[in-house]
Amino acid sequence: MTKEDILEFEEKLNTKFPEAYVDFLLESNGGTPEEDLAFDFIDIASNKKNSTDIREFYIFYPEGESSYDDIIKVNYIMKSEGLVPEECLVFADDSAGNPICMKTGGENQESIFFCDHELENTNDGYLLMSKVADSFDEFIEKLYIIE
Repeated sequence: MTKEDILEFEEKLNTKFPEAYVDFLLESNGGTPEEDLAFDFIDIASNKKNSTDIREFYIFYPEGESSYDDIIKVNYIMKSEGLVPEECLVFADDSAGNPICMKTGGENQESIFFCDHELENTNDGYLLMSKVADSFDEFIEKLYIIE
């Protein structure tokens, strides 16, 4: 993964990634974490503390290659089905298949959200989104190893 690759992916997704996420991509380009990782957040549906794991960070594949964890394909499907707003980048999921996304535009730009794939926001029809962190850096800092 190079900076040129990232610029190409930003163009395909019509967005600009925060520098912390660019650094993450240059270092790892996603994949399954070596350790079992989790994070805590306040669930917007119950207004209570909740936690979940990271199953995988989605991967950017070269042109002509693809897989179920292809970030371009996942974002195309999620947005075309009206599950997440256009200004969201779905970049990971948990073991239950709940997407984790980053706002790349609009209000709360760069904030990270847990998207509950079983609940819908009645105002806009998108998946119900609970804020996890104000930035990708803060999100990474909130991750902890599951004992």
